[in-house]
Amino acid sequence: MLIVAASLLYAFHVGPRSMMLAFLVAAITLEVVEKSVLIWTTRRIPVSAGAEAMIGRPVEVISACRPTGRVRMGAESWKARCSDGAGAGELLVVEAVDSVTLVVGRPRSARA
Repeated sequence: MLIVAASLLYAFHVGPRSMMLAFLVAAITLEVVEKSVLIWTTRRIPVSAGAEAMIGRPVEVISACRPTGRVRMGAESWKARCSDGAGAGELLVVEAVDSVTLVVGRPRSARA
């Protein structure tokens, strides 16, 4: 950033007037390209917070879930509801979030 500032100071105050226009056009072009790349990149980032991000994530049952119990997702313990029932140690996935209760079920491949 210091180099850019020094270059602009040189172009506007010391250098020839023809360089001033070239530096100005280059700076505007660089800004437009940089912002376009940043916007394009950030739009591709998936949602990583909230209830939408929890759906499909694996959880481990820590207390029997018949139909309610507790599950662990990462380092957190959550209240859970499982219509199929599950014993401690089983691996399930989050199907929905109801307030502060996770609705969990067996993974799709294990249902068949």
